[in-house]
Amino acid sequence: MRVGVLVASLCLTAAMLVGCSPNLPTYAEVRAETLDVLQNVADFVPSRQAVLVTPEFEPYSCDDGLALQKGHGAFFTGQWAVFVSDDFDIRGFIDDVPQRLGAEWRVEELGVPVSFAEVYLVRESPRMTLKVEEATIDGRKAIDLLAVSRCGKITDEERDATFPPPIPHPTP
Repeated sequence: MRVGVLVASLCLTAAMLVGCSPNLPTYAEVRAETLDVLQNVADFVPSRQAVLVTPEFEPYSCDDGLALQKGHGAFFTGQWAVFVSDDFDIRGFIDDVPQRLGAEWRVEELGVPVSFAEVYLVRESPRMTLKVEEATIDGRKAIDLLAVSRCGKITDEERDATFPPPIPHPTP
């Protein structure tokens, strides 16, 4: 009995240290969470002109030493460009994003000075990072959104699959 409790305690401690849990979500679930956040932020933009969804990246392994996460499985990266009119106040919009997302998100300073408006946000549960920044794409004014999910279980079939591209909702 004591050995079983010790083994269970060691397993739980190891799982907490590497950032994974016994109930690791699926890759499809973390992808959906990330797409929901991208859609929510895009929905904050009044009278947006268009949304360009960057083709999805190959699922990146959480086991890789270069990953900014620890754990097993893969994380999803989503990137959208939300085009706005030339008179849209992107800096003001970006300043408001943390408040609009709510208290579960915190601003994290990256310590790199930039000449454009940007904010880097972190949500602890479920874990996700989101960067919102001012951009110009092909001469058009835009808000660039880059979100990175937590780790999710992924099968070989899912890794090789092509997920259908997300279709952003039309302007509300």
